[in-house]
Amino acid sequence: MDVFRNRLSQYVSLKDDTWEKFDQLDFQSRVYQAGDDIIRVGETPQKMFFVKDGWAIRYRSLDDGRRQIVNFMLPGDVFDMQVVAGVKADHSVTTVTRTVVMTISAEQFVSVLRHDADVASAFWWAAVQEESILREQIVRVGRRSAKERIAHLLLELQRRLYAAVGGSENHLPMPLTRTDLADALGLTPVHVSRTMSALRRSGLIDESRGQVTILDKRKLACMSQFDTDYLHARKLDFAVPQEFSGRSEMPRPNGVIPSQANAPRMPRDD
Repeated sequence: MDVFRNRLSQYVSLKDDTWEKFDQLDFQSRVYQAGDDIIRVGETPQKMFFVKDGWAIRYRSLDDGRRQIVNFMLPGDVFDMQVVAGVKADHSVTTVTRTVVMTISAEQFVSVLRHDADVASAFWWAAVQEESILREQIVRVGRRSAKERIAHLLLELQRRLYAAVGGSENHLPMPLTRTDLADALGLTPVHVSRTMSALRRSGLIDESRGQVTILDKRKLACMSQFDTDYLHARKLDFAVPQEFSGRSEMPRPNGVIPSQANAPRMPRDD
């Protein structure tokens, strides 16, 4: 569970004995091949899932086959915490690449939450982050232009993956097809291809061998109004006593793009 621990450590600091309790849980490992379903809509999941390696998509499908991807599951991500409530899944989760998933029974997970407030708080913070990502997805699809949507999503995926597994701050493995990007961004595959080509011609990105290289992160962030604040990069420290006050400044990690609220607006180009 090192990947999940590394990912969660980006947002919370826990006491050593808390991590030890977590490491002692009875996790089971399962490998899924690309295109395998982890969760199907209508099922009642009995386990919590932790992505150890690989990419997956969370999506809804309409009766005629149209698909809306609502989120991407990356290494270190956890789903579905609705297992605590014992409700049926209202979405599906399918792998994009070969994916290694660690599972734990709902009973064990709930027991940990009941007996360790710090672990419960850490998972709460992870849920807050995912909820914020979903809100940003609504804004991305509903109000941004095609260029802004793609630029914003690329920056988000790169930032999330870098937080989980490290690597280069300017490179993003890209196992997603044009159809995957289209279904996530409310576009057509042709529109995605044309827009990606436009971003390449503008010198903002490069694509080769299943990888996207971000050539001008600041310009790409300015164009798409990308600000990492919604990823809740503030680190909560549960290893020391907490003192809560009204407002507090949120420290920003290296490489965070500052808010572009006062920057000149770029013309929309659909």
